[in-house]
Amino acid sequence: MIDAEQHYHARLRAFAAETVAPGSIVLLGSSHLEWFDAPRLLPGRRFVNRGIASDRLGLTERGILHRLDVSCFDLRPAAVVFENGANDLGELWRNGTPPPAAIIAAYDRVLATIRGRLSTVPLIVVNVLPTTGRFAGLNPLVREFNPHVARLAAAHGCTLLDFYAQCVGADGELRADLTDDGLHLNAAGYGLFAAALAPHLPPA
Repeated sequence: MIDAEQHYHARLRAFAAETVAPGSIVLLGSSHLEWFDAPRLLPGRRFVNRGIASDRLGLTERGILHRLDVSCFDLRPAAVVFENGANDLGELWRNGTPPPAAIIAAYDRVLATIRGRLSTVPLIVVNVLPTTGRFAGLNPLVREFNPHVARLAAAHGCTLLDFYAQCVGADGELRADLTDDGLHLNAAGYGLFAAALAPHLPPA
């Protein structure tokens, strides 16, 4: 189990120390993107990984909204892949807060802020994935949240990647063959994700 605060600040220090040529595809989100080996699964394109495991949208002192310069704008990306929201929903599931309206508003603010600075850059929005096993209780919140993701993606001129639909089973949970812990993708899951993402990326 990682210390979320220490990991967040360690990642930000690493980002700040990294020299990146403009024109890469930025992966912006939490653990699903931090652990996505995009260069191996999608060769021929330049990626910059700005995923931080356990990261949230930014309703607290940490999160996406507080790191958009070093994680996105300073990189002058050719495209941005954004996936987040599960950790805020997890907090709501476990502790009853933040309220859904606050999570939706924060998600809206992230997309609006990126669009305000990068109005012509492709922004691919990945909706929140289903869960299974000991995390299955999160699924009702995910099902309620994802229509808002679709609505906000459309409102801000983003491309929606409905990866939820590709990895949910008939039981409404994350397919067992795509995960080892019920929450995160395994190698098969990432292979499926790479195949789903590829058509939405700029040409290699």
